[in-house]
Amino acid sequence: MSLKKLKFRRQFLLSPRKCPDLDNWSHKKLGAHNLYVHPDCIQTYFNNTNKKGVLLGHVLNPRKPEQSNTHILETLVKQPDEDSIAKVLYNLVGRFVLIIEEKDEFTFFNDACGLKSFFYTKQKDEFHVASQPLLLKLVTENLITKGKRYNSYHNSDYVKTNNENWFPSGTSLYPEVYHLVANHYLKSSTQKQTRYWPVKKLEIGDYEEAKQKFSELLKITLETASKKYNLGLGLTSGFDSRILLSASKNVASEMLFYTLQYRELDKESNDVRIPLSLSNKLNINHKLMDCKIPISNEFKEIYLENSDMAHLNDWGHIAYGIFENMQDGIMSVKGSCSETGRCFFYKNGVHPNLKSSTEIMDINPKWKQIPFIKEQISKWFNEVKNTENNKGYNILDLFHWEVSTGSWQTQSQLEWDIVHDTFTPFNNRELLDIMLHIDTKYRSMPDFTLYKETMKILWPEVLLEPINPETTKIKYKYKLKGLLAKLGFEKYNR
Repeated sequence: MSLKKLKFRRQFLLSPRKCPDLDNWSHKKLGAHNLYVHPDCIQTYFNNTNKKGVLLGHVLNPRKPEQSNTHILETLVKQPDEDSIAKVLYNLVGRFVLIIEEKDEFTFFNDACGLKSFFYTKQKDEFHVASQPLLLKLVTENLITKGKRYNSYHNSDYVKTNNENWFPSGTSLYPEVYHLVANHYLKSSTQKQTRYWPVKKLEIGDYEEAKQKFSELLKITLETASKKYNLGLGLTSGFDSRILLSASKNVASEMLFYTLQYRELDKESNDVRIPLSLSNKLNINHKLMDCKIPISNEFKEIYLENSDMAHLNDWGHIAYGIFENMQDGIMSVKGSCSETGRCFFYKNGVHPNLKSSTEIMDINPKWKQIPFIKEQISKWFNEVKNTENNKGYNILDLFHWEVSTGSWQTQSQLEWDIVHDTFTPFNNRELLDIMLHIDTKYRSMPDFTLYKETMKILWPEVLLEPINPETTKIKYKYKLKGLLAKLGFEKYNR
């Protein structure tokens, strides 16, 4: 079977130029622009007087499960301004790009964490948007080239030593090509990104009340999604997949559960052994997928052509295992974004007093060798450090949300679009906001109390197996990090 149909799967291109290379895609006029959408990308359209709305990807409102994509898009298009659109988006979960066209001017929003990839540029007074730069290359001239910036990244020690390398959201490997950051919207007329969230000052609330809201919203999110999609939840020994499993109790019989065996994992590894044992105890439909099988040359070729950041030697091999093992039509459920609410970059729950972007760079010290990353981190920090912009939210929580998840996880899901679409229940501004209104002592190490108590509410039996049991190596790692933190050598107790 030819895999050519998988090239640029679920991606899109918006350009004033026609693109003959994409003639087999859906093609519509949007103002003076041409919108090309891969056939496997969900598309929704709505026209209202002088405004046209397009929603690329999937979306749902867990509190109003009866609402269709069209109904949600209609509501968004009818809003009078960007602030009103942002209020509607607050309760939505999905993976999408929202395009509103009015008199050939465009406004763009993305999902809460920006998991539907979005890059843009302007060349010769022509504005272009695409899922990733290789599509922009089809309609621009000498823009997407392996120049100084590209080489500074790919030749760096950081990339050479990190199989899951990433750079901050907002930028790209090419000058004059930009990426839309989560919690911002974009106007084509100015090419300016405007922050629209957070809007209210953060005040820590009552834990018990917040826990109930959190558990209920997570539960109805899984139940609503199960009515719309054929869900498959990947299980590991970790917190994120376990809490999603607990939320799926009422719909578990309708879902597929699976575990990916990749890298050095074997059947004695915690991330394989524990899901297998727990699945037997819960009597749920579970499949172990071998992602160590040799990758075919044809799949390798398509994978490398799909994105300029293709992580073939790691994510690509896992994707091939999924391709060979997972039935078509499964909407993969991931626990991504969850770690934004679990103090990912300060796991002890004590947020450092950040005074400059240099301290943010300490998260990945080898980034300091790469000038465009340093520039983007400085730009983001200088915006978010002001209380009028951060509204009292911890900067490292916003960093994980907007800069890390909005790039690293976005790229991962873009690459795996070749094998399945992805539903991320935590990709919901309301859900993350509930978590961030909870005192960090309930959402940090060592107990992650919020998660364990939520599981006891939703499906206590998911705790029949331990979560991330510590190996000798992990225990030593955290003891060493704790000691270094006390001595002042470890900036972040990660």
